[in-house]
Amino acid sequence: MNSIKYKDFKTHEKAFFIGLIIWIFLQTTRFIAFSLIDEINNGGESLAWMYPAFLDIFAAVLAFPLIAALCINRGLSVWSMSIIYLSISIVDHFGNFTTTTFVGPPSIVEEGMDPLLVPIIQTVLDFIFLILLFIPTYRNLFFKLKTSND
Repeated sequence: MNSIKYKDFKTHEKAFFIGLIIWIFLQTTRFIAFSLIDEINNGGESLAWMYPAFLDIFAAVLAFPLIAALCINRGLSVWSMSIIYLSISIVDHFGNFTTTTFVGPPSIVEEGMDPLLVPIIQTVLDFIFLILLFIPTYRNLFFKLKTSND
């Protein structure tokens, strides 16, 4: 028995799967947190930003192995890793909201930009993909097996 192949996905399943991979790949932009950590270490930014910065780096670094796992071999562990990844990403965004509220936005936020807009959009998309992972149609992409006779 092998995992169901991508070519056997229905159109909406392909859209979900490609969307999830693209969304996780876009998390690599969180490597910008290295510059924030550098500013924190140089005293230019509040230490309160260290926690969100570390979670951003976590999300950026683990994006690549998760994408590889999604493409190579889906199953319980990859489904679980996807849920954990999106959950930690959401926790990071709430840390960002809290720090922005009490300390102010980090210096990496461009002048004139709403410091909460991007984290709100990211949180909404993380929630959408997290919820979709629990819907049987999309959850089964990780568990549905196809016999070699099919």
